[in-house]
Amino acid sequence: MAHPVTPQHQHTPTTEPEHHIPPQRHHRKKARAVLIPPAIPPLTPINELIESLRTTPPPVPAPIDRNIVYGMCTVGDAGRIHDKHLLATLHWTAGTRLDISCCPDGAVLVHPPSEYGETQVSANHHFRVPFRQRRIADLNVGDKVLLVAHPTDQQLAIYPPPALHAVFVQLRIQAL
Repeated sequence: MAHPVTPQHQHTPTTEPEHHIPPQRHHRKKARAVLIPPAIPPLTPINELIESLRTTPPPVPAPIDRNIVYGMCTVGDAGRIHDKHLLATLHWTAGTRLDISCCPDGAVLVHPPSEYGETQVSANHHFRVPFRQRRIADLNVGDKVLLVAHPTDQQLAIYPPPALHAVFVQLRIQAL
């Protein structure tokens, strides 16, 4: 005899499956990658390569003016120029007052020490280029600049990126 279906005897589905099937495990063999270096032939004949190892490198030409000292720095906050070696070469110590002007080629020229200079060397071996000169020379905080010092004349030239760009454009035009 069949039992009548009443709301109390209704079967509610469960979230678990009735039969649990274990996941199948596949045993795969792992492939190993082997790198083979490319065979690249030398761009020059082998006897030239061997001969180049036997000879000494060509001498580096001497600078035209041995009194010139080069340096590089990044312009710091408020136009700070910091190169301890260059300032020591120029014998500019803390408290040395400097005159700063702009050249027509875009460089900033730091003149020989002056008692009425608009800026001075700090105890931390740096000086600041005033805003007006930085604006004229397009010298910005964070720019990498080329510093060229002439110790016998007590002068320092600061070449910002736009001034160097103009020089290299001229060289490229002459090369063509």
